[in-house]
Amino acid sequence: MPQVFTSLFLLIACLFLKQSCYVSAISVEKYLSLSLNEKVALEKFRERVDPILKQNFMKTDAYLIQFLRARHFDGDAAEKMIREMLQWRKDNAIDNMRLENWRDMAQDFHATIDTYDKTGRPVGVIDIYDWDIRQAVLQGNGRRLLRYVIYLVENITTQMYERQELGMNVTQVVVLGNADGFNVIQHGCPLCLPLWIQFIQIVESYYPQALDELIIIDASPAIQVVLEAIRPFLSRTTRDAIKIFGPNRAKWMAYLDDKISKAERRPKYGGTKPPMDY
Repeated sequence: MPQVFTSLFLLIACLFLKQSCYVSAISVEKYLSLSLNEKVALEKFRERVDPILKQNFMKTDAYLIQFLRARHFDGDAAEKMIREMLQWRKDNAIDNMRLENWRDMAQDFHATIDTYDKTGRPVGVIDIYDWDIRQAVLQGNGRRLLRYVIYLVENITTQMYERQELGMNVTQVVVLGNADGFNVIQHGCPLCLPLWIQFIQIVESYYPQALDELIIIDASPAIQVVLEAIRPFLSRTTRDAIKIFGPNRAKWMAYLDDKISKAERRPKYGGTKPPMDY
């Protein structure tokens, strides 16, 4: 899931400014297309970081390009970024997250990672309206919720790498969220802001360029104070990954029909996929 919290607040930004945020998904060809100078930079970068990369997916062009693009093909800066990512993964036992028991979080914070768009990209689907961030923080579960969301990100990006190993041209992920009912008290209280900001920083630093598109449906104006608080932490690529729809069902249905088959979408998103039994 593919960076859903970051993009959710961008949704508010666009609505607040009364602008439309419409972007097109990035094709695999465009994502992997490099100029001659960029190709040279990629090969030099690969030579520098290959000895410290232990997992095969980290050695692929698609993965290395993420870090180079995030640092404008500055090899030194990209190497620093990837070393910091590796240290973060080690310090937080990220490689073991998929083995942890997340049943308690899954019950209260509904999300699915079993959907794929028409190009084969994994789609993380978040019932945003159903997430009570404030309650989690007040109950002392803020850190666990943050780790759970990182687990979702880790899971969906791992699916992407697994599909690459099968020969599929899948280089990024998609996130789809329903924001109907998003409100200040439940989703954006002052106590929640540090959680939002920390998550944004983690995604921008350790999963750069992984999001192809964030699609938000049933969006309505909300938390201007939260928008202003998180704005400095958003990268240009995150902002450019947003597709926002208001409550006009006909508009977002048409868009989703073009991107994701009805068989891959659950009824809340205009599809026929059986509901998830949480």
